[in-house]
Amino acid sequence: MKKFKIINLERFIKNDTAREWAEALIIALAIALVFRTWAYSPYRVPTGSMIPTIQIGDYLFADMHAYGFVVPFTDIKLFRSKVERGDIIIFPNPRDPSIPYIKRAVAIEGDKVEIIGENIYINGEPEDQSVPFLDENQIAAPYSPGFDVPNSFTVGKGKIWPLGDNRRNSLDGRYWGFVDEKDVRAKGLFIHWSHDPEEGLFSGYRFDRIGKRLE
Repeated sequence: MKKFKIINLERFIKNDTAREWAEALIIALAIALVFRTWAYSPYRVPTGSMIPTIQIGDYLFADMHAYGFVVPFTDIKLFRSKVERGDIIIFPNPRDPSIPYIKRAVAIEGDKVEIIGENIYINGEPEDQSVPFLDENQIAAPYSPGFDVPNSFTVGKGKIWPLGDNRRNSLDGRYWGFVDEKDVRAKGLFIHWSHDPEEGLFSGYRFDRIGKRLE
């Protein structure tokens, strides 16, 4: 019985050993491509809006199926699940959908939010104080009438209010409001590589950050 092969290169490579290696390499590359684009997608973070959780130059993997099973080569999600408060999420920039944003879901559907200066209260309770980072070298950016959301509001149905952890250097939901939960693409999982972009080729590698889970 002739053995079925997913890839058959007999017409192009006559040597059996070389052909087997070539077939194995092609299959491995195909699997890696599917893994990279459909299961756990890599992202590079070029800004400091999520410092200290995510540093400039961190490379991370994100779970594309955290909020539902993504049908390959489509934007359709099956068996949807909810974004949870505190999740680090990836979604299209509300002002330029071609750019992916990564922020923390500070408030979710039904949450009552109050902004008092730089303090944020969720359902009457102060947010986890281990999350926001206030850089003493930067000017505070408290609530102002120019924000697209008032200083007291309830997150609407199917909406998420995301903020950066680096509160004094983050263009986030305080400025442009909410994102649709259905538009959230993935959940940040862990850092797989990190290099300080201000350093050269032979320095700036932050090996202590490799494998760090995003929490």
